[in-house]
Amino acid sequence: MGTADDGALWPTRYLTGGQLVVARSPRREPGPAPSWARLRDAVVRLDWLDAIGRWWLRLSGEQKLVLGLALFLSTAGIGLVVPLAGVAVHQQRREKADSSALPMSSSAQAALAAWDTTEARVAAAASRAWAETVREPAWHSPFLAHSRAAFDGQAEVDQVVDLALRIRQARVSLGLRPAGPAAEYWDRQAAALETAARQLGRRADALIRYRDQAAQLSAELRQLTDLERLERSAAEIDGLTVDTASPSGRGDGGIGGVAEDIAAVRMAMTELVDLMTRTRAPLAEPPDGARYQV
Repeated sequence: MGTADDGALWPTRYLTGGQLVVARSPRREPGPAPSWARLRDAVVRLDWLDAIGRWWLRLSGEQKLVLGLALFLSTAGIGLVVPLAGVAVHQQRREKADSSALPMSSSAQAALAAWDTTEARVAAAASRAWAETVREPAWHSPFLAHSRAAFDGQAEVDQVVDLALRIRQARVSLGLRPAGPAAEYWDRQAAALETAARQLGRRADALIRYRDQAAQLSAELRQLTDLERLERSAAEIDGLTVDTASPSGRGDGGIGGVAEDIAAVRMAMTELVDLMTRTRAPLAEPPDGARYQV
């Protein structure tokens, strides 16, 4: 009986140099902070405001009530802004200090690759496929100019990796298989995650097929280059034959046959570009994110 992976490409195309490598685009660095953010950061740096916040937090509830009422009556409420701002500054500083004290973990991609589950292999296959695609001469040729403008393959890889990370996180949350009646429910959840990971493999397969077609187009381009060179050579040979021909006739240098071969290769390349467009068509449809929810 066949399996869901019959005909799938990713199970044999996920290793890069013998290793499982997941390559996602680096997260974009945030742009310049807006004016309000710069103002907030400037306020947070005010030590005297932080001191007021710490002093206010040390007061008892009754003291805060009496002082707050006095400030409200004497300043029409404006005076309350200072201690409240001090509390906010103090809390902001504490949160920043806590976050900076957290140990730096390895990248999510590296953790996913180390996990070596189905979703990790799918993400690695997608990463490898696109890396190989952009190295193909055909990808940089005029024949794929429209594809380069219309198809962001790296964004597709990023989406596969992001979904794979979600599946991995769901596996982590699921934990180890329990004993007793809960085991059956755990089995269903684990099976649902595995199904989601294999469904994600279809997107990796589309990228792999696109890569293979780009490699085929590169081969056709090399053949076209050779044929065009032979066409120019044949034209030169034909001219020499005319100049040196005996009265009995002239040669042709084979230019007619080369021209026919060039036309055939160009036709094959056009058909291949059309095929590549159809191959990436499923990737243009956003995946159903609900399928990867557990």
